[in-house]
Amino acid sequence: MSDPKSNKALMGTGILLAITSSLCCILPILSIFGAIGGLASSLRWVEPLRPYLIIATVLILGFAFYQAYKPKRADDCGCAAEEKKGFMVSKNFLWVITIVSALLMSFPYYSSAFLSKSEKKNIIVDKTNLQESTIHIEGMNCKACEEHVNNALLKQEGVIDATSDYEKGLAEVKYDKTKVTIEQLVSATERETGYKVKP
Repeated sequence: MSDPKSNKALMGTGILLAITSSLCCILPILSIFGAIGGLASSLRWVEPLRPYLIIATVLILGFAFYQAYKPKRADDCGCAAEEKKGFMVSKNFLWVITIVSALLMSFPYYSSAFLSKSEKKNIIVDKTNLQESTIHIEGMNCKACEEHVNNALLKQEGVIDATSDYEKGLAEVKYDKTKVTIEQLVSATERETGYKVKP
């Protein structure tokens, strides 16, 4: 007979690991709604642990499923023992936890849906004023980070285009140098995203 308390602990651990595995991608999205951009970049150490956290989540939830669906022991009369369980330790709740965990673990792949799309601006610029610069950024570790940086840059007046690459730690920016300076773009990137810009 499975212990309801241990099943509850297994499900809680599974959901906690799923949240932790995606913290580095969830916090940049949350930083749009609050001033926690610096916190988002401070959790970049989670990214290398992500595969292990996902494996641990799958193992723990797998064990919880085994506990929930293993055959029941018969009692003295040879009948399967009936247990009265609350929702928090039920099979239905285990399925809810599993679905939520799957959504959290796959968050980096659909996180851009939560970011407002800053579109490339159609700004007419004298070719002599067009400037292209590369900004070296520390702390980006997924596609959500790229979108966060792009949005921060594209909001700035005079920026025509911005594309980021988290693997290289770079943001390429095209802008009108009469309307904005690279120093202002660096400052806006650090202020709005919390990531550090290398000199």
